[in-house]
Amino acid sequence: MKKIFALIIALATVSALFSATACKKADPAEISVYAPDGAPALAISKFISDKDDLGTGASVKYNVIAADGLQTVIAEGKADIVVMPVNLASKIYNSGDDPYKMAGVLTHGNLYVVAKEDVTLSSLVGKVVGVVNLTNVPGLTFKSILKANGIEYEDSDAAIEGKTALKGYDGAGLRAALTAGDIDVGVMPEPLATAITSSGKLKIALDVQALYDETAKAYPQAVVMIKSSVLKKYPSLANDFGTKVSGGIGWIKENPDKAASAIASVLAEGVTQSINAKNLNAKVVDNCKIYWQSATDAKADVVAYIERIRGIAPKAADAVSDDFFA
Repeated sequence: MKKIFALIIALATVSALFSATACKKADPAEISVYAPDGAPALAISKFISDKDDLGTGASVKYNVIAADGLQTVIAEGKADIVVMPVNLASKIYNSGDDPYKMAGVLTHGNLYVVAKEDVTLSSLVGKVVGVVNLTNVPGLTFKSILKANGIEYEDSDAAIEGKTALKGYDGAGLRAALTAGDIDVGVMPEPLATAITSSGKLKIALDVQALYDETAKAYPQAVVMIKSSVLKKYPSLANDFGTKVSGGIGWIKENPDKAASAIASVLAEGVTQSINAKNLNAKVVDNCKIYWQSATDAKADVVAYIERIRGIAPKAADAVSDDFFA
């Protein structure tokens, strides 16, 4: 009887050890976080600096890449957590066997109209306006504003009578065009907007967020998408992420050098960093509209924004259902 009892104990011990080992192997050895350069990367710069595990106890690897590389890392299954424009999120969230869920909105618009003199939307009729990333969120948002205000527009390199001509640029190209005087008005994000106006020859003339929503002065720009399997394993991750974002904003303002260095430390090869300590101050951070809005609280705003830009370009985003939101 003693031998049988000992055998049962031994088998139970082996089974327990096997189960523990199996569970350990099932755990992801590393959680990968990806964010595009710019305000989204700035928003998580304290996480990067602290090597924050986001309350998971796992090893978290942060990556800052060019915005046009987001689809690739998602398609290749590299990203467990990814910060991306809301329109892109709407198109990828149901792809694959492990769909992404929107945990919350991280940035709420950081676009500004830069000009040599004061302007209004109506005064842009007949002018050429340079727009950073004309075919994506910046351009779509600005077009939706023009449409809402009854102002006709057209993508064009030359002025058009009775319309606002919109010419697409990348950040460096728009800065060069404005500095050289090739165009007089541009729509660009922070911190580029403040950097280009520091000479005093140009000014921030309009807040695009206020033009979109006069009351909230914001729109859902970059969202945090998390794989379903990761959310299932770490149920409090979305809330923890939001709490840490809120706690990190003051740190960014007080430590611009550390924020810029943190981003640089995980910047993908070949990507030119847009954030540096010289162009980062409290005003710029405020203008980046970094704050957390949970999926529940942001749902109505996100749905409305997606509908609005789909009215400009139907293929730019997909309509989302309840399962988009964590």
